[in-house]
Amino acid sequence: MAETTRDRIVKQAIDCIAQNPNASLEEIATAAGVGRATIYRHFKSRNDLNIVLKAAAGEKLHSAAVPILERNIPARDKLIQMVQKMIPLGASLNVSTYFNIPFKDENPRVMETYQKHLDQAGSLCAQLKNEGVVGKDIPLAWLITSLDSLVFAAWEKVQSGDIAPNEAPGLVIQTFLTGMATPKTREWMTQNKDNMK
Repeated sequence: MAETTRDRIVKQAIDCIAQNPNASLEEIATAAGVGRATIYRHFKSRNDLNIVLKAAAGEKLHSAAVPILERNIPARDKLIQMVQKMIPLGASLNVSTYFNIPFKDENPRVMETYQKHLDQAGSLCAQLKNEGVVGKDIPLAWLITSLDSLVFAAWEKVQSGDIAPNEAPGLVIQTFLTGMATPKTREWMTQNKDNMK
């Protein structure tokens, strides 16, 4: 099926806003290969465009995650597959969760897609905790935020050319599961856990 002008605007706007949360309509129009007036033919206002972007980004993340989360495999394997699938969707992750964090007065459609993302990430992180992959004492909110942050950072560094696309998933998994500490530092962290609260 051919991509519509509206779809192209949404796709390019997600990429533009992920790289620059203050991207202008002119920048979005240029990236989409249309004029600013064309954007207004498809969207009533910048707010209308933002709502569509956030909902579309959230739906893209949700659709990508469902097949992985429904598999009857260990949590660690789900984590690896999710990271591999989500890094290329880093722009959507960014638009749906970071620069446009929903508030209580947000559009219900946006809130629904945002909540789906939180529920999916929470389900995976809870399974990781239950299977002993990550510490049971780490709050789910911290696990979700850390994972989202690492995935977005990987996407950003792939986009900038600082890391290769095939390196990114391994870096995210390694950092998420073990951090960058040496064994000696990990030992120190264990011994000084109470001092780091």
